[in-house]
Amino acid sequence: MKDFVQNIRYYVQIVWQSEKRYFVVFAVLTMAMAAGPIAGILLPKIVIRDILALDQTRLVLDIGVLAAISMSASFLISYYSLKNDALFLRLGFKLKETLQRKAMQMAFADTEDPAVLNSLSSAMSSVNCFVTALHKAGTGFFSNSIILVFYLVLAIELQPLLLLLPFMNIAISLFFEDRVKKYEYERRNERADIARKRDYTFSLMYDYGYGKEIRLFGIKDWVINIYRQYQHQYEMFLTRVAGKRKSVVAVDLLFTFFREGAVYFYLVGRYLKGGLTVDSFVLYTGVFASFAAVGLNLVQMGAELIDTARQVHIYRDFAEKEREQKCGIAELPLADSYGFEFDHVSFRYPGSEKYILKDFCCKVEAGTHVALVGRNGAGKSTIVKLLCGLYTNYEGIIRVGGIDLRTLDLRKYQDRIAAVFQESRTIPATVLENITLKEENSLEEVRRAQEALRLIGLYDKVESLPKKLETPVGKAIDPDGVELSGGERQNLVICRALYRGGGILLLDEPTAALDALAEHEVYTHFHEISQGRTTLFISHRLNSTRFCDEIWLLDQGRITERGSHEELYQKGGDYKDMFSTQAQYYREQGRQEGEAKNGEAI
Repeated sequence: MKDFVQNIRYYVQIVWQSEKRYFVVFAVLTMAMAAGPIAGILLPKIVIRDILALDQTRLVLDIGVLAAISMSASFLISYYSLKNDALFLRLGFKLKETLQRKAMQMAFADTEDPAVLNSLSSAMSSVNCFVTALHKAGTGFFSNSIILVFYLVLAIELQPLLLLLPFMNIAISLFFEDRVKKYEYERRNERADIARKRDYTFSLMYDYGYGKEIRLFGIKDWVINIYRQYQHQYEMFLTRVAGKRKSVVAVDLLFTFFREGAVYFYLVGRYLKGGLTVDSFVLYTGVFASFAAVGLNLVQMGAELIDTARQVHIYRDFAEKEREQKCGIAELPLADSYGFEFDHVSFRYPGSEKYILKDFCCKVEAGTHVALVGRNGAGKSTIVKLLCGLYTNYEGIIRVGGIDLRTLDLRKYQDRIAAVFQESRTIPATVLENITLKEENSLEEVRRAQEALRLIGLYDKVESLPKKLETPVGKAIDPDGVELSGGERQNLVICRALYRGGGILLLDEPTAALDALAEHEVYTHFHEISQGRTTLFISHRLNSTRFCDEIWLLDQGRITERGSHEELYQKGGDYKDMFSTQAQYYREQGRQEGEAKNGEAI
């Protein structure tokens, strides 16, 4: 009961802060919903009484008053039902906005945790459940309570013992109805998990990123079958819930039959003995017949209130829980570059038993260019993510500029580094906004963005667009947008890093979408613009690492070879083998391209 009250109070406070006028609407609707049925139950008694009294004037007046009450109530219910749509839309948006803000601020590790994602999915779904449901259940509960009090006053005058039957019916129905709701609530994570997987699979069917694979490889039926499997699991879940509800219906029908029979037996006997007039007999049969419906509505609305309060708790559980990554308050002194150090760092991803880095140590002096090379899974990208501050659940110490990374103000620290990942994305905004990541930009910021475009070789392309820097990227939102090639999109992301600057430049396979020639041009620019900055660079194309001061070969989270390109090549270890293999591949590829051109010339 305590949780119920706290959850309802929490929701009421949110509504009070944003929509105070709603409470007037709630009160008016509650009274209107109660007035209609009360007028309807009184109408037959009053009409019969006036007819038997042969009072035509009073009959017309009574019918007019009751009709006006019923019509006014119906009008108010219809009017506010339509008007409330906009109110609930605003309220739902505000609640979901809170969750979205929380999701974007939570620790990066949480974005890869299925349990947290299920919790977020449940919280989002709960908003759709409780915003309108609390209104419906609240107005229904209070209006039916008013009607029930009215019926109780009438029934007590007749025979108070008859009230035991409907109240027992209400208590039993409420008990079983709440059991069903509790069953659903306790399995909310199972439901959310199935729904999330089903909806994700469904989204693949129209996701632009998967459009080519679906068509080229003919995997339409495969994707549809996966979707059907999750849909079937969801239907089976609903079937289990429906099975629980059958018992509620069966018990209610059985008790209703017994209750109705007992009431009518008493009323008929009382009437035959002269204890009731005709109009009173009609009134009480209507009251006890409606008593059942009102009691059932009250039970359902009460169960709905209890259940929606649980839905509010699901929302609160995500919205109020501290999920933002904890960080310190220290600040890096302003500098052109920062050195960094990994001091016996061990790390494994959440939910995994395997260490990606184990007792890893390294030190990079400020202004040094270091390339990380090695096979997939060696730990290269993990080092970049840790240095970005995306994970803090590592063992050991990471120092940047001599300061423990965990003690730094993470937001201010991340403003002083620039990172480009292979999977970095453009956003549905203008070219300029994609570079500056701001909606409003000064003339100086525009100039800096143009300079970054020149450095990366995209300036002429952007100048040829209809709106130049103001051209939207992508057509998903704006039909006038431009669709950039994969290489152009990645270059635009690199421009973002160049614009941002920072004392540490982190490049994790930033040119994977580019051909070898375009990549060479990019790294020629990088060699120029990264002078004086600490640069950590990851690439599978070993030839592109030659501009770095030092190359580290990683294997299973450890540095097995380090030195300049010439030093490692002369050493004759794994690095030389990898470099020679790639060089042979490019020589063969170049020879084949040359032979093809000669064939065309002939």
